[in-house]
Amino acid sequence: MAFKPSLRRHLKMESTDLNLTPIMNLMVVLIPMLLTNSQFIKLAIIDLNLPPAAGASATANPAAELPKEVQRSLDLTISITDRGFYISSALAVLHGIDGKGPTIPKKDDGTYDFKQLSQKLLEVKQKAQGVFPDADAVVLQAEKDIQYQTLVDTMDAARVVDVGGEVRELFPRVALSAGVM
Repeated sequence: MAFKPSLRRHLKMESTDLNLTPIMNLMVVLIPMLLTNSQFIKLAIIDLNLPPAAGASATANPAAELPKEVQRSLDLTISITDRGFYISSALAVLHGIDGKGPTIPKKDDGTYDFKQLSQKLLEVKQKAQGVFPDADAVVLQAEKDIQYQTLVDTMDAARVVDVGGEVRELFPRVALSAGVM
């Protein structure tokens, strides 16, 4: 039984050039668009100081082993809980009106009072200014169930306060605590 010979063997293939014009047009449009979008991403970054890694060895920095002079520091911490804000430092804990609750309890409608937090931090800033070397730093500590937006709003309230139409700087160096309450 004989098969008919294939026609592909006898056909001559013509070479065609690849048309790259549509791909080049696409690149001309995509590159400027990607470059302009990169600026929007840069504006959306929150300035934040993260704590150092917990497992870092002390031998990496021999200067860290040298004894330092005893210097009082403020070590201001804002703890965000489901009851409100607790403000504390290395020296004391600010209690609320009843003497044992949060420094700034939640409002009656269940929301956090960021304006009162900024006012209380202004009082702390005025007392600590010039006395402590870290009077521009604050550490935020939050319970695990606190929403991210609450954390961001707390950062904003800790950085600046509006006093009579004048924006005053409070604690520009905001850091997150490594541990969770």
